[in-house]
Amino acid sequence: MDKKVSIIIPVYNEEKYLDRCLTSLLGQSYMDTEIIVVDDASTDSSKNIIKKYPVKYFYQNHGGPAKAKNLGAKHATGEILAFADGDMYYDQNYIENLIQPILANQAVGTFSKEVYVANPENIWSQCYNLNLNLDIHRKVGLDFPTEFIGFRTILKREFLKIGGFDNIGYEEDLSLFPKLKKHALSSEKAISYHYNPDTIPDVFLTARWVGRGNKYNVILSLARLVKYSLPTSIVVGFYKSLKYKKPNFFVFKIIWDFGVFVGIVNSLTTNQHAK
Repeated sequence: MDKKVSIIIPVYNEEKYLDRCLTSLLGQSYMDTEIIVVDDASTDSSKNIIKKYPVKYFYQNHGGPAKAKNLGAKHATGEILAFADGDMYYDQNYIENLIQPILANQAVGTFSKEVYVANPENIWSQCYNLNLNLDIHRKVGLDFPTEFIGFRTILKREFLKIGGFDNIGYEEDLSLFPKLKKHALSSEKAISYHYNPDTIPDVFLTARWVGRGNKYNVILSLARLVKYSLPTSIVVGFYKSLKYKKPNFFVFKIIWDFGVFVGIVNSLTTNQHAK
């Protein structure tokens, strides 16, 4: 039996990608959906773009994606919550395929392994993937398990029962599992495309957000400061730039690690976890 799906999109300064994202979600083959966009105090033209589309719009003071998703869930009328990103676009059968394990009562939530890089031709996008030891065209490795602790969809009743996402910043989608104690199941043929950072400023801002993530205690955070310090960055960056025959990787590594380093300091000194 079909269930209504509430697609929730937290947005913070996504003007470059929003048109394609919203167009792809409004054109889904699964018809019983609503789209809820939560503007996390964007400072660009995101709001004007969102207002062009038949979606539910909500605004919040800048607090990060976890708070935005939780706000969207409070206003959702669907039985299934699906979390999308403003810098992604989606195959027309994405939602239909993504929720199949839930409709078949095989899982309370799902994720997809078929996430591809939307801009693999860009050198900084390539460096981003190489830094993660991934093929430049894929966001998820071929050997990734079929069960995972990160959720793209979840039954709303289960989500609300555990109080939604914790406000930990980066990778907030991993915060459901410790409370839910159930894995998300991989959905076949749920294809999406995700833009990697494609400019030096984007590389720095993304890295800073990663560093601001609140998943580590003080001791581990201090250890991460060593990992992302300049001497380590120089050694690793030089080695990998030779290994991959990409001189730009050296520049990427210096900028990326500096961004993470700054983010860790932000997290330790100001408890700031949003972008």
